Amino acid sequence: MVCRVLAALFLFLLAVTGQAAAQEDVPPVEPAADDADDAPAPPLRGLQLIDVDRQNDALSIEGADADTPVTVAPSGQSSVAEIFDEAQLAYATGEFETAFLHARSAASGGHARAATLAGLLNENGQIEAASDAQAVRWYRRAADQNEAVALYRLGRMAEASRGSLLPNEARNYFQRAAQAGNIEAMLAYALILKASPVPQDAPLAMEWAERAASQGDAEAMFQLAQMHDVWARGPQNPAAARRWYLRAAEANHAEAALQAGLMANSGEGGAEDAALAFDLIRQSAEAGFAPAMGQYGLMLHAGGPDRAPDPVLAAEWFAQGAVGGDAESRYLYALALATGDGVDRDLVRSYYWTLMAEYEMDGSLSANTDRTRLQAQLENHLSQTEAEQIRSEIAAYRAR
Repeated sequence: MVCRVLAALFLFLLAVTGQAAAQEDVPPVEPAADDADDAPAPPLRGLQLIDVDRQNDALSIEGADADTPVTVAPSGQSSVAEIFDEAQLAYATGEFETAFLHARSAASGGHARAATLAGLLNENGQIEAASDAQAVRWYRRAADQNEAVALYRLGRMAEASRGSLLPNEARNYFQRAAQAGNIEAMLAYALILKASPVPQDAPLAMEWAERAASQGDAEAMFQLAQMHDVWARGPQNPAAARRWYLRAAEANHAEAALQAGLMANSGEGGAEDAALAFDLIRQSAEAGFAPAMGQYGLMLHAGGPDRAPDPVLAAEWFAQGAVGGDAESRYLYALALATGDGVDRDLVRSYYWTLMAEYEMDGSLSANTDRTRLQAQLENHLSQTEAEQIRSEIAAYRAR
């Protein structure tokens, strides 16, 4: 994320006495896991369910090989389109083996999206004989007809080196899928172009990101804002960045809401707007974005023209952000514990969270010099036994 913070809102005097508060049992808290890479592939875009009362006339098919020819229903029985309808209905109701049989039948009759569905069932491991190799074969059958979702899924599998595909093949698949109109592929292609060292790829990255963003994709709006905001080869246009962050926030993108709020608070890229900043940062925090929780706590602690300072609620948000893994929130919670501002004073727990704040969420060392000073002050007031116990707990947590 962009390294913006609310400056000069939380300046406490650290009045630490020589007597440590009673130690509580504070187990190491593991940051919230990012399960995005483990999430199954999404179902097909534009899934249209058929009438649930329609008679199931699809053929029963033996075998599961994408290269095996399958006889399509003769005239008078279900058409290829009807068989694909049955496949979609079975997929939507969780009857994956039935969905595969119908999709396979329709695909053999030349239905590209049916081949894509057959590939999806294999890629997700939703049928008994699923394999990455079969997923690739089915997707390629669909891709031969320029089917956009199949091309996009081939790109994702190539990125992950699945099904004998290689990462360097992803760009071509994403480009073809983007040109075929797939919004997710437009963004994926834009990000590959953004990472390219070729100068001519930079404007193309902007172009494809804007195409995806203009069609309402929240992540594309956020990524386009980032290109305007912090990308070294981007246009460095704060006004455009703020505009796209706001649009992404309106589409419920939590990180975009935080960035738009911080820009509104500082007047970057537009007029300063404290009320808008408060609303946006609250939106991000309430959506569960840990870095926003500490920033929202800062605003609550400072108060405003129409609200009184609330250090108790501020400390609660610091704690939530700390548990969520945000280094700034961990430092702020440690500081609140050290001073007893909004929470019972507890130097041992403060020391725990001070040490936990040493690393950012991405694993890099925090550059917060205030955190380093707080650590030194706490070590002057804790007993050697207390400090060593906390250090041992955190070392064991990080070694896992």
